[in-house]
Amino acid sequence: MNGALPVLLDVQSLHPGTPATGTASYAGGLLGALAILDGLDLAALCAPGTVLPTGVRAIEVTRSATAPRAQVMEQALRLPIEVRRHRHGRTVFHNLAFHAPPGLPHPWVQTLHDVIPLAYPSPDLAALRRRWRRLAPRYRSADAVIAVSHHAARDGIAHLGLRPERVHVAHHGVDPAFVPGAGPADPPYLLALGEESLRKGFADAFTLIDELADAGYPHRLVVVGRDRTARLERLRAASRHPQRIELLGLVPDVVPLYQGSTALVMTSRYEGFGLPTLEAMACGVPVVAFANSAVTEVADGAAVLVADGDRSALLAAVRQVLNTPALATELGERGLDHAASYTWARSAVLHREVYRSVAEPG
Repeated sequence: MNGALPVLLDVQSLHPGTPATGTASYAGGLLGALAILDGLDLAALCAPGTVLPTGVRAIEVTRSATAPRAQVMEQALRLPIEVRRHRHGRTVFHNLAFHAPPGLPHPWVQTLHDVIPLAYPSPDLAALRRRWRRLAPRYRSADAVIAVSHHAARDGIAHLGLRPERVHVAHHGVDPAFVPGAGPADPPYLLALGEESLRKGFADAFTLIDELADAGYPHRLVVVGRDRTARLERLRAASRHPQRIELLGLVPDVVPLYQGSTALVMTSRYEGFGLPTLEAMACGVPVVAFANSAVTEVADGAAVLVADGDRSALLAAVRQVLNTPALATELGERGLDHAASYTWARSAVLHREVYRSVAEPG
């Protein structure tokens, strides 16, 4: 193919004035790295006012729905029309969101973040599970699927019936903003991140902080996530030391919270990637996590991993980190080296290879 390959991406998750979600972090990091690669002519569907990297043409689109179900329906109606209107020739469309609407033109690349509702039998995921079963065939229609981890790729093949030859793995990178700070804050705290869901294991994290408090440790638990729900508030109220648990919801800039933490506690029971582990490592912060799903793949010897769901082992590991400064320093150094190998530049090159493969089949 002569000239630059035209690629259209949907980056509406980069909505101005909204705290970054995991999907937004992915969209922002990837788009910035793609913009400096040779051989691509990039355009992006985005909300009005979105600041895009130099060289990426903005195509502003608007949405009016506010209720979650209405938002899904509006996106399903509008996105295929917008893609057809703004593509030309063999433009490759890349959908970075969880689900694609029907009727998208080819060639089309779909990101697979995870299939957690299908793979993890949690009762609070019942509604999402039904949606996934309904929307799974759309993933099979994509010309290529980019999975964010090898674990997510295996899950996609097993639970969505994806053809293995169409599935490619491109790990996330770490934003350069995540760097070491001045060190743990005083008074000290442990950090936990994630939206409110049973699979995130916040009950385990709250029990951990109770046990630490009973043992005389001064640490608080700071929880950052998409939701500050009534269920999470009740869970905190039921703990023995609710004053030691701080629920922040989403924050505009999480970097200082990483930098000031003594350790990241990853109590999630299932992840498609687990970006907080790398973000903490990039800040030189020790990570203690349950060994499961993509967490073991992404942590890869740079974190303390304990048996999945074992609260006693989690407590022992955290106490060892708190009691042994040399271990905390070693984990911080190992984490820094490990996180440095996860770059958006590397991810972007892999994405470009997939774009070219679907634009020039055979």
